[in-house]
Amino acid sequence: MEERRYKGYSGNPKNRNVDNKGNAKQDKVKPSAENKFALLGYNREWLTKGATPEMVTFAEEAGKFMAKNNLTNSKIRSIYGEIKRIQMGDFDREESSFYLLKPKVAYALGRDEKNEGLKLFKLIFDKCFPDVNKLTYKNFCNLIEAILAYHKAYGGRD
Repeated sequence: MEERRYKGYSGNPKNRNVDNKGNAKQDKVKPSAENKFALLGYNREWLTKGATPEMVTFAEEAGKFMAKNNLTNSKIRSIYGEIKRIQMGDFDREESSFYLLKPKVAYALGRDEKNEGLKLFKLIFDKCFPDVNKLTYKNFCNLIEAILAYHKAYGGRD
């Protein structure tokens, strides 16, 4: 009977969860964007009342997750550019532009459905969306800027 060798494995084919030295292999399962979002604990008061130390922690963890899960600056550059353009103008005049960001974010994810970093960005954007208005827009921008700053700090690529 011919013995088969499996790539990265030698030994008993019934025990593929053991490495060459007999140690149990650890499956590296990346958390999904949905799980990460639930763990992060979004608080809508960051938009209605302003930044807190918890918001900064949220932004850091979200930015780190996005960087480690292949979100590139180029994938969100047009969205972030539009967010900043609206911030520079008058929200009342630019309100419809803000509403059109939602399909723009959905389109970006549709082009790269498996990108967990982009999924997390969309989850955060969608959670913030109903609470954004003239009074909360600056706080929304602060949250997005903090997330993207940490994204870059943790190695987010261009």
